Amino acid sequence: MQERQGEEYRTLRAEIDRNSQITTTVFLATITVTSALIGYGLSSELGPIFLSPFAIIIPSLFFITSQLESTTRIGAYIMAFLEADSEGLNWQTRWFEIRRRNLLPHRRKYTFSLSGLYIALSVVCIMLAGFYWDTEWWIFGATVAPIIFIVSLGVFYLRRAFSFPFCKQYIDAWIKMKQDEK
Repeated sequence: MQERQGEEYRTLRAEIDRNSQITTTVFLATITVTSALIGYGLSSELGPIFLSPFAIIIPSLFFITSQLESTTRIGAYIMAFLEADSEGLNWQTRWFEIRRRNLLPHRRKYTFSLSGLYIALSVVCIMLAGFYWDTEWWIFGATVAPIIFIVSLGVFYLRRAFSFPFCKQYIDAWIKMKQDEK
């Protein structure tokens, strides 16, 4: 039994590592493609070109959010099922406790910096589009408003993915499931 739990623990920790690597790769690809499109927009001086990065920004924002939610879900499972019944495996439990007691040495969280960078990219693209796009204000506004809404929604979900209450919901659900199985 202990052997099986150890293997499950290693497998799930490896999945968390893969999620982290995928998140980093997608984010870096988003930055690279967005920078290239901004560079192209600056050379062509066509305003609508600056909105094209949103074809990359929006899907990557929601994809990264799904990876972070997966990491939260896995971490909660490890804490509820594997660490609770073992000696020595306590990383997730202790990490959760540090967050619960608000003992982090700094207030900035991982998702804050990620969401801040997505917001900054979006603001730059929208400002450049507004500066270079020679169109009526209402056309620009009607085009940009849905983009702003979707990016805002994505940032909200991104920040929620690692929030303490969201993590606690997963932990409580896993614990309930574990109790129901007994």
